[in-house]
Amino acid sequence: MPSLKNNTLETLLGLVLEHREQKKPFAVFRYPGEAVVKGIFQSDSRLHTAGNFDRSGFLVGPFGKEKPAFMILPHKTVEVSVEETRSTQTSSAESREPELEEKRYKNLVSKAVKAIEDGALNKVVLSRQFEVTTGKSALDIFSALLPAYPSAFCYCWYHPEAGCWVGATPETLLRYAKGVFSTMSLAGTLEKKAGEEPGWGPKEREEQQMVTDYIAQVLSQKGIQARQSAVETAEAGNLWHLRTTLSGEVSADQVPALISALHPTPAVCGIPLQDAREFILENEGYSRGYYTGFLGELHKEQGQETRLFVNLRCLEYLEDRARIFVGGGITADSDPEKEWEETRAKGRTMLRVL
Repeated sequence: MPSLKNNTLETLLGLVLEHREQKKPFAVFRYPGEAVVKGIFQSDSRLHTAGNFDRSGFLVGPFGKEKPAFMILPHKTVEVSVEETRSTQTSSAESREPELEEKRYKNLVSKAVKAIEDGALNKVVLSRQFEVTTGKSALDIFSALLPAYPSAFCYCWYHPEAGCWVGATPETLLRYAKGVFSTMSLAGTLEKKAGEEPGWGPKEREEQQMVTDYIAQVLSQKGIQARQSAVETAEAGNLWHLRTTLSGEVSADQVPALISALHPTPAVCGIPLQDAREFILENEGYSRGYYTGFLGELHKEQGQETRLFVNLRCLEYLEDRARIFVGGGITADSDPEKEWEETRAKGRTMLRVL
C-alpha cells in the first residue's frame, strides 16, 4: 500500500484478513482523487438483500437479474489516510487470447452493426471475459490499483455468497447529498498515446451524445430537469473518455427510484434499452454478473453522502486466477478490428497490476 499518514493500516488489514478467514463480508475502497481508504465490515455472513434501497451500507448491484443486489452492512468501519501518489508503473502487459476468441468477438460486433443498420438498435454495448493466472491476493491487487488509478473509484469487496471482486472504475452512477444529485454520461474511448491529445471522431462523439440524451430523457420522465455540463475529456488510466455531468435537485425519497431509473445506462447496455438488453442476453454468451452493475456507499442518514459507481474496469478474483471483463459501445460506425483493440486496451487496466 502507499505510505500512511497514521497507524491504522494494521487494524484495517487485520479486519480484512479476519473477515476473509471467517467468511464474513467486507468492502475496502477509495473515492476518486481522495487519500482515504475506508473499510466496511459486516459481523455476520448473511446475504442482506438490497430491497428498496432503504438502509445504509455498501451496495452491490448486478447488471441484470441473474444475481442479487445486496448490502454489506457497516457493523464496523475503519478509515486509513494514505499519501496521494502516482504510479511510475510502465507495464505494457497483454493477455494472450486465442485467435478463436478474437474471431468470435469480431463476428459479434459485425452482427450488432447489422442489427443497427437494419433499424433494430441504435447502439449496443458488447462485452467479453477472459481469465489470467495470478499469484497476488485480492488485497495486493487493490493496493496496486490505488496509486495506478488516482482518479478512479478503487475497491475490493467480498461476500461468501457472491464472491470477491476488485476494480478501478471511472464512472459515477449517482452522487447525492442534501437535495442535490449528479450523474455522468461517460462514453467514447481512445487509448492514450505518448505526447498526443485525443482526436475524437464522429463515432465517439455520437456514442457519448446518445448516452447523454438518454439520461436527460429518463430524468425528465421522472419530473427532474437536469443541468448539463459541456462535454469534456476525462482521463481513466491508460484511456481517454468523453464525459458530460448532469445534475439537479431531488428529495431523499426520490433516490431509490433514481437509482433504478439510471441503471443500466446506455453506456453499459444500449439504446433502445430493452432491445439492447435482449441482444446482449441472446448473443454475448456468458453472464455478466456484477460487471456493469453498480456499487458504493448508500446513506439514508441526513447529511451523509451517497456515492454509487458503475462497475467497470474490474475483475472477479478466483484465488489463483482473475476473470477480467471488458467491453465497448457499438454503433453503426463501429469497426470490428478497432472494437477488438479497444477491449484489449481496457483489459490492460487490470493486467498492469496483475
